[in-house]
Amino acid sequence: RLGGGSLPRRGEGRVGGLGEPRRAMALRNAMIRTGRRIWNRNASTGAGEGGLKLTDAAVERLKELRRDGGNEEVLLRVRVDAGGCSGFQYRFDLMEGPPGEKDRVFEKDGQKVVVDDVSLAFVEGATVDYVEELIKQSFQVVDNPNAETGCGCGSSFAAR
Repeated sequence: RLGGGSLPRRGEGRVGGLGEPRRAMALRNAMIRTGRRIWNRNASTGAGEGGLKLTDAAVERLKELRRDGGNEEVLLRVRVDAGGCSGFQYRFDLMEGPPGEKDRVFEKDGQKVVVDDVSLAFVEGATVDYVEELIKQSFQVVDNPNAETGCGCGSSFAAR
């Protein structure tokens, strides 16, 4: 293999060119600058209880993905990474299996969204929606009270 090294273990995948430890460090430094707090670990709550809200469109799309994929274990992971045109960017991934120890789970109508404790500080009180437009269909974070500004495509934002 070129470059040597080992493949990332489960939970240590590379996102946006940063390994998990570097991603966490970049976000924690940003949290210090913006005065954000990290949530308690191993917590679970219903959607909208001080955490993350889900629209009916997002719930319906998650139901479709579970039904079409034949897998009732599919969860939507929402992450915030350093980068994007406004400073931070939203990432959405479908995942299987149980959430990690640093994750919070939000549920509405049996559909679950997982957010790590660092990302939650940047999306607390926001809403996850599913939007269908002419040129794309995607999950999006809308009405984020922690975002000062955002880019035109809605995938990145500047934190308050």
